[in-house]
Amino acid sequence: MNKPTFGPCFLMLLSVIAAAPIAAAQDPATTPKITSISKITTAKNQTITITGTGFGTHSAYTGNSKFISFDDQTKSWEAGYQPDGDTVTLIVNSWTATKIVLGGFAGKWGTSNFTLAAGNKEFIRLWNAQSAGGTFGLTCGSGCVSKTVTVVKASTSTEIRSSKNATVYGEPVTFRAVVTSGDGVPPDGELVSFMRGEEVLGTGKLKGGVARFTTSALEFGENSIRAVYAGDSDFERTSRDEESASLKHTVE
Repeated sequence: MNKPTFGPCFLMLLSVIAAAPIAAAQDPATTPKITSISKITTAKNQTITITGTGFGTHSAYTGNSKFISFDDQTKSWEAGYQPDGDTVTLIVNSWTATKIVLGGFAGKWGTSNFTLAAGNKEFIRLWNAQSAGGTFGLTCGSGCVSKTVTVVKASTSTEIRSSKNATVYGEPVTFRAVVTSGDGVPPDGELVSFMRGEEVLGTGKLKGGVARFTTSALEFGENSIRAVYAGDSDFERTSRDEESASLKHTVE
C-alpha cells in the first residue's frame, strides 16, 4: 500500500489553521465599545464608571494619557488627553478591558471656569490602551469610541428629627434637618423649609449639612412635619415624596 504524501501547499494550509486561534487570542481589540456611563454631576471628586469592551488595561493614575479625553463642550475645556497638554487632569481609580472607574478631576480644576455645571455636554472619547492611541481632532477618528453625556445635579436625601417625641401645647420643640449627598453636603447658608402640609412653619439655614427650626406654635394632636431642602445649581431639591423627610409629632 502506498503511503499518502502531502504537498507543500497542504502543509502550509495546516500551519495557518493551527496558528489562527493563537493569533486571534493574542490580538487585543483596537476599537473599544461603550455600554454605559454612570451619571456625571457637578462635583470635583465623584465616581464615574464607564463600562463596555475593548478598553485594554491601564494602571491607576492621576494626570493625562493618550487613551481618554473628557471634553466639556459647553465651557470649552478638556481633561485627560495628553497630546493636548490639558491643565485639568483625570483621576483614574482603575482601568480594565471592560470597566474604567474615574475618581474625579485634578490639576487646574476650578480655575478659568474649568468646572462642571448642570446641563453641560461632556464629549468622552476613548481608545484601547494597548493600541497606538488617539488622534487629535473634534471627531473620534479611527480606533476610537465616543459618547456624549449631560451633567446633572447631585441627588440629595433629607432626614428630619425632633428634640422631643411629644410636647404639651405651647411647649417649644426643635426640628433638625440633615441634608446629605453622594457628592458632599450642600453649601452653608442654603435654606431648608419646615412644613406642615403645604404650610411653611419656618425655615433654617444649613451649616455643615444641618438646619434647625424651633417652634412652640404647633396645634393639638398629631402634626406631620416635613423638611424640604430648596436645592441650588449643583444639588437637587428635596423630592416631595421622600419619606425620610417627614415625621409625626404629637402635641398633648
